[in-house]
Amino acid sequence: MKVMGSAILVFQAIVIGLTVPVAVVMNNVPKSQAIWTSLALILLCLLAVGGVRRDRRTAITTGLAVQVIVICTGIVVRPMLFPGILFLIIWLLAIDLSAKTDAAIAARASHNASTDSAS
Repeated sequence: MKVMGSAILVFQAIVIGLTVPVAVVMNNVPKSQAIWTSLALILLCLLAVGGVRRDRRTAITTGLAVQVIVICTGIVVRPMLFPGILFLIIWLLAIDLSAKTDAAIAARASHNASTDSAS
């Protein structure tokens, strides 16, 4: 979850930064509001990378908190709603894949331990 979660949050920060021109030009969001909102969310994503580097529970909680905040911001600044929902789906898939990977690693370790003790 450490590498995948960090990558997701960094890419989410990039996408949030790219929503500024769309929000300003196409949706008539005030320029200052779009820039400050995006900068705050980018900073939140980059700070959350530190939370993802800790244990699994912290990673999941930190990532979900970021996703909820981005979606709530998307309600006010519409161009951020779609990326927020998209990255929430990606985050949930990453949690599922991480759980399957952890289970496979544990099964392989127990198999190797039983094979080594039988030898």
